[in-house]
Amino acid sequence: MIYSETLKHVMNFSALALVLGSAFSVPAHADEAWLKACANAKTADSCQQPFQQGLAPVLMGTGREQQGLWGYIDTSGKMAIEPAYRQARGFVNGLAAVKKDDLFGYIDAKGNLAIPARFTRATDFNAKGTALVVTDDRLALIDSKGAVIKTLPFAASLDSEGFKQGQPLASVQMQVSPALWNAATGRSVSLPDDVMNLDEPQSGLIPAQQRDAAQSGYWGYLDDNGEWAIDPMKLKTRNEPLLNGDVVAVKGKTTWSFLDRSGVSLSKEQYKSVKPLASGSWLVVDANNTQQLLNNKLEKTQEIPAEQAEDYQTWGSWLIGKGSKGVVMIGPDNRVIDVKANKPQWLKQNGKLLILQADSRSGETKTPQLVQIFDSNGVGLLTQATLTALNEFKLQPLNTRSIDDNSAAPSSDLPAALLTPVDKKKTPAILTAQGEIFTDPQWSGLIAPGRGAPLVVKTENGQMGAVNGNGQWVIQPKFKQIDAFNGNYTWATVVDDKNAESRKIIDAQGNVIDVPTRVLQSAQGISGESLLYTEGADNARRWGIWDLASNSAKIPARFTQLESFQDGYALAKVDAGWGVINEKGQWAIAPDASRSGKPQPVGDNIFEVADGDQPGEHSNTRYSLYSAVTGLLLAGDLQSNPQKIGDDHWLIQPASGGVALMDDDGRSVVSKEIIPQTIRIDADWALLSFSPHFGAIDSQGDWQIAPIYSAPLNFVTPQNWASALSDKRISLIDANGVEPMADKDSALPLASMDRAVMNDDSTGETVLFDTQGNEIQRYPGLNSIDASASSEGMVPVRAANGLYGFIDDSGKQLIGSYFTQVGPMKDTRARAVKQDTYGAQIGYINGAGSFTILPKFEWATDFSEQRAWVAAKGLVQLINTDGAVQAQLPLRCNQRVILDAKGKQIWPAKAVNCANPAQTGGAQ
Repeated sequence: MIYSETLKHVMNFSALALVLGSAFSVPAHADEAWLKACANAKTADSCQQPFQQGLAPVLMGTGREQQGLWGYIDTSGKMAIEPAYRQARGFVNGLAAVKKDDLFGYIDAKGNLAIPARFTRATDFNAKGTALVVTDDRLALIDSKGAVIKTLPFAASLDSEGFKQGQPLASVQMQVSPALWNAATGRSVSLPDDVMNLDEPQSGLIPAQQRDAAQSGYWGYLDDNGEWAIDPMKLKTRNEPLLNGDVVAVKGKTTWSFLDRSGVSLSKEQYKSVKPLASGSWLVVDANNTQQLLNNKLEKTQEIPAEQAEDYQTWGSWLIGKGSKGVVMIGPDNRVIDVKANKPQWLKQNGKLLILQADSRSGETKTPQLVQIFDSNGVGLLTQATLTALNEFKLQPLNTRSIDDNSAAPSSDLPAALLTPVDKKKTPAILTAQGEIFTDPQWSGLIAPGRGAPLVVKTENGQMGAVNGNGQWVIQPKFKQIDAFNGNYTWATVVDDKNAESRKIIDAQGNVIDVPTRVLQSAQGISGESLLYTEGADNARRWGIWDLASNSAKIPARFTQLESFQDGYALAKVDAGWGVINEKGQWAIAPDASRSGKPQPVGDNIFEVADGDQPGEHSNTRYSLYSAVTGLLLAGDLQSNPQKIGDDHWLIQPASGGVALMDDDGRSVVSKEIIPQTIRIDADWALLSFSPHFGAIDSQGDWQIAPIYSAPLNFVTPQNWASALSDKRISLIDANGVEPMADKDSALPLASMDRAVMNDDSTGETVLFDTQGNEIQRYPGLNSIDASASSEGMVPVRAANGLYGFIDDSGKQLIGSYFTQVGPMKDTRARAVKQDTYGAQIGYINGAGSFTILPKFEWATDFSEQRAWVAAKGLVQLINTDGAVQAQLPLRCNQRVILDAKGKQIWPAKAVNCANPAQTGGAQ
């Protein structure tokens, strides 16, 4: 049954202007748009509906009306129920849902109001005499007298047609509650059923919104056990609050106020914005747009300059803000440090905060100027004398990261910065980690460092050595060349007594490692304590590892490719493919020729392998996780990269659907069969939210199929099976949610046939099965059987020539493949197009494939109760199965009327007279 809400595109006049503009030379007025649409062959199919129980809804009216009204005609074309309804559905079990003004009710076949209009949505009654409606913003089940017999939860909504004819279940959409998982305990927190939203923990509690309406609810706080620690009814706020210790900030319509955990007001002051600080204090903006710092007793302690506090970030236990004229630092003890700076920047470096500003000096290319370096206690390390002296240099900070980079920083005995003198005649210098400027008259150049110390320095006599973070020599300047250090070893150029140069490897103290010449000559790179080298040439080249500390072969040269060690493991390749080796050269993850991907470390000695297309999939990458400790597969066929949670857990999403929390040993400790819409991770916590999903209820409103599917469920008789989409996976389910053909999850059920069809991607064929999964017949081409048009024991099939015929449940061809398009067989008639003979015109064929009604229609509907709607030369007609016209619905004198087969007006009863000024608009 087509619900008349599909006419929303007809009622949408702005959208209709595009349609009508192409059909009429004069644009239609807004109040004529729906009428013109009903007279246009391209859009008129939405102005009448199929027959059900002897009656069919039709949209009637005049151009004077902003929109038409729905009435009902009988099979002879006579108006049985006068047009009076803004929306209408067909009759089911003696009742039809209609919309009068703004609400729905139900009428009987005589047009009498059987159930008063009091619903905002209404659907058809099922065979047991119940129907789904929306009343008072709640989805409810009513009986045939209109009495509510069950009210569904606020989270349930009607985003389907409710109970369809012949189906015992109705598809209902449910807003799935969020999930809260804890990696430390390996469990899912049991939440109250009415929780609709969660957020990251605040002061040890979880912000949660308790639903009390379809799309809204009050916020409170849950403890680790899922119990209400702060009752939402105490706070009574629909905006998410902020908890800091025992103080809760809640937002009204425009301003914030402070309450205690019981909802009692703590202050009469109102603020435009509030921000909790780790110390229990608050940063607020008052009605005068003044930023203020409040202590944990909500007492004002200090005003914050607005030009220095536009953008806030957290650095350790400090809150730091910056604006165009400086930086403000608020410490855990509420100490405020005010730093003036022009267009400031900030970086962190080995537990310290560097504040820089735009270079105000004139001259060559400018670099940021250092304003101050603060330690974690808020102590500035640079004296005024040092800051003044720094004006003579260009600054290059070393080993810095952005404030929001929380990755672990390697410890390094490097200076805080390299200093290049503005006066090129002067000696370069360094800024030590203690904030002092140091230089040496021997220095002529500082080499940009690698990832490690010491710092390589070039002297005035052209020799190179290296210094520590304080500028003291740790490698005397006796080498012609030294590469930057990325670990404990690097390359250096040595000059012997005969002035001959050679490349050697030295350690961080300048000791030369006497690696055999054959190894040095084939060396490919230094990795930590090891040297990657090769033996052989071309296809016979093999890689191995030389241990620099022991100056011996650690792993013989036997790999076709080898990469650097990281955290005790390295990627290695042999003929069978890529694998992972440990520091002894043993396979931690053995190569497998069936894997196309290359292992990549993700942490915790776990490696991820991305593989390409899988059978039956198209351009989908799948991921697998392997343990380098055990060499075993932890999880396979994942559809996305894993996400780390806590110390030893991972959030994974299997390609089959759902999400799970897995530990480092590959055990799934918590799982859910729905793919999350959003994922937020906060230390050990994973907060998962989900989009609305569909399930199915029975005639008493009880769930028969859990809401885990991402599209409405359409059950097909006689099996009562449905093809169900669960996020990215399609499965075939029965009325209990069980998969009757588990090995054929993408099969589609065929109505009226006790059969199912499925594509075989490997052969490019469509396969017909019985309900036991036995193969009956194969047909060339994918999707060659049109499952959506299965009816009356036959289904359309597309042949290799691209034309359609029909087969029965044994796979036997009942109608040859002669037709360009066909519809389902209804009342022993099927819509058909035979392009090579009749062009694009539509006709109707019988069960033998003969045209019983010759093609002559621009559009046509399927038959229902021996009647079909068609358009012939732009005129909407009602025909029977012999093609005889029963009624015609033209546009006459700017009004939609009903004529009999001979053109005599039968509705309205009074003849339409175009001479009447109120009915001008032309006759059709």
